[in-house]
Amino acid sequence: QYGFNLVMSHPHAVNEIALSLNNKNPRMKALVLELLAAVCLVRGGHEIILAAFDNFKEVCKEKHRFERLMEYFRNEDSSIDFMVACMQFINIVVHSVEDMNFRVHLQYEFTKLGLEEFLQVRGVKGQ
Repeated sequence: QYGFNLVMSHPHAVNEIALSLNNKNPRMKALVLELLAAVCLVRGGHEIILAAFDNFKEVCKEKHRFERLMEYFRNEDSSIDFMVACMQFINIVVHSVEDMNFRVHLQYEFTKLGLEEFLQVRGVKGQ
């Protein structure tokens, strides 16, 4: 709890954690997503996570937010831990929002990046 509170109080900590997704180790990426999902669930955490992925987009020169995450998700299919962590993270990001319009907007961001199509090819039910 103490460590988590320190992370939440440091203005750039979550940005640096999100940037840790740029790692070749799928287990590391899974742990990063689990931590980011936990941040998303605390008060004010959702905004922090979206801001961290906006920063990720800028630093990594993505065209769309979550683009690299979806690229990893499509290409790391040998790591069940990572794929599960990724789906849990996406579900938490999308469904922990009260505003239905914003929830639809977030769903559309992932749809635009090919999430539904990928899941249908894999035989998994969509969000």
